[in-house]
Amino acid sequence: MAPTNPTFPSANRPLAIKEIVGEAEGFKWDPAIPLKFWLRTANTLFLEGRSYLSDGNFAQAYLIYMRYLDLVTKKLPKHPSAKAPEEKRALNELYKSLGDVMSNLEKIKPIIEQDYNAWQERSKKQGRQKQEASHPKSKPPLTYEERASRDPALSSTHRLLNAGDYQDLAVELAEREFRRRDTNRGAARNTGVSHEEDTRGAGFWNNWTTELADKQAEDEELFRRQMESMRKTLDGDESGYTNNIPRKHSRPSSIASPSTSYRYPSISPSQPIQYEAEHTHARKPSTPQPLRPPKEEIFRRPETSPSHTPAPELPTKIHASPERTLPTPETSQELPTLPPKIREESPVPQKEQQRLTFKPAAYLESGEPLRSVFLPSQLRSRFLSIAAENTRRGLEMCGILCGTAVKNALFVRCLLIPEQTSTSDTCETENENTMLEYCMDNDLIILGWIHTHPTQTCFMSSRDLHTQSGYQIMMPESIAIVCAPSFKPSYGIFRLTKPPGLDYILGCTQTSTFHPHAMDNLYTKAQSPPGHVYETDKLEFDVHDLRPGGRNSNSTVQHKNF
Repeated sequence: MAPTNPTFPSANRPLAIKEIVGEAEGFKWDPAIPLKFWLRTANTLFLEGRSYLSDGNFAQAYLIYMRYLDLVTKKLPKHPSAKAPEEKRALNELYKSLGDVMSNLEKIKPIIEQDYNAWQERSKKQGRQKQEASHPKSKPPLTYEERASRDPALSSTHRLLNAGDYQDLAVELAEREFRRRDTNRGAARNTGVSHEEDTRGAGFWNNWTTELADKQAEDEELFRRQMESMRKTLDGDESGYTNNIPRKHSRPSSIASPSTSYRYPSISPSQPIQYEAEHTHARKPSTPQPLRPPKEEIFRRPETSPSHTPAPELPTKIHASPERTLPTPETSQELPTLPPKIREESPVPQKEQQRLTFKPAAYLESGEPLRSVFLPSQLRSRFLSIAAENTRRGLEMCGILCGTAVKNALFVRCLLIPEQTSTSDTCETENENTMLEYCMDNDLIILGWIHTHPTQTCFMSSRDLHTQSGYQIMMPESIAIVCAPSFKPSYGIFRLTKPPGLDYILGCTQTSTFHPHAMDNLYTKAQSPPGHVYETDKLEFDVHDLRPGGRNSNSTVQHKNF
């Protein structure tokens, strides 16, 4: 009988170029959305592509660069606002990057083709090719396995981790990558490399194989340290620290409390006399030792044997197979080593085994995976202190959450305060180009926004929903943080549902500032669980104020505990 469920390839299966291009084209273009949101999206795609290229995740980098190319060359020029002077200048800036994007695509393509062809050859040998080709391609993906098998970010990786279980490792990998990029960016500027040359990513291809191998080796070492820390925690290590990581932060959620240690049983002293009595068939101690049985005489020389009967010769097979004699202390030291085939069981090169990638943390209502977002837990209080004056005056205020993609996870590392106009019920960003330029200069992508409700409770107003749709149109992980300091709860982290929220809001044509929506369930909480946002007190972040006269904090806010 045929199986009821089709067999799908694993999440690690490399994707073909045609499959990746199909995924890249699968986004909804809506010219009714303001051009500033699409320009922001283009900026995000460009920086995401470079991040995945830096990680060596070539399939996902190819997808994002293809989507960027399609958006900038085919979609944006047709936008109704594209001919306005300011928007036209912004488009011209995007056009400057097209040459390097296409160059990266040309260099990535043979790498993807080589991985896919090698996988095909292995599949044919293992007899899976026909089985995988038989599943119905028209059926929409319903399960994680089906989605993961089509997710370029998970293809050709060799260690997929749950970011929620390895939060310390995720933050440490991200912080290391931040330092590396900051160092490279500073070195480029010191040598006179222009900002355009620095951000194009063309320099990645210089010694890229060696650099990726070194980075993957460092990743594997960090992973090994994390596993060793968890092992010591489970073994009941009395030390408060393991590998310089405080124990209270070193275990995943699925691991028992570190205060629980093993209770080893006590062992009573051995009693050799009683043991002997149990294993000598109840011989009495007074019974004299019996004589050696006659058969032992076969090992004595004939002239010394007390018997007149000559001892039989040893069997020929014993003489012919001296290697089967009982091992002595001398021979036991010369036991043969393991055969080579045991050392060669894994055909995967060591360099490939060292790549780490974080799996999606949650899923949209449509089943589309959401990457993990790591949010500094101190960021909210820092933002409220900046907004305190506006809050006292009953005015709203907003900030932009900026960060970086590392290992298929997103990390907020900058709170950007844009130029804005505020009322008691709204706040609108101004001078978007300045904000985008700052993000490009500092390798930051926009991951969402934060704003206050000084006179209202913690909820998403109709105006907030429309604002959030502009962030979430191309990056489903984008979040909105609402702070209501005078009410309980005092804050919430939200995203639009999809479906129905995002599609419904994008199709809403009402223009009044506040208007009712005829549908419920338009947004939902995004914290984990069950969402994709993790708050952590270990992630460092900066604050940059773009307002005239704004005071900036370029020093890190959080002290690490690694």
